[in-house]
Amino acid sequence: MTKARSEVEEAIAALGRGDVDGAREAIAQAVAIDPKLNAVADAVERACEDLETDGEISPHTWNFLADACPPDLRRMVEAWRP
Repeated sequence: MTKARSEVEEAIAALGRGDVDGAREAIAQAVAIDPKLNAVADAVERACEDLETDGEISPHTWNFLADACPPDLRRMVEAWRP
């Protein structure tokens, strides 16, 4: 899962930077490598929708993303969260 993990990390970082396209591309690659990451992909998509409609990710969506991530990646979500 090392490559998939790297792609999830990139998706989270892209969200933190406000890069919707980068987040979607990275999470698509992660799911292609490890289909068990579908829940994370759903959370990334929700965050992308927040960015597109509101210009920011809501606290609820950040929580949803953290909950969807494997435990070892939750800290990264928190690091990018404003």
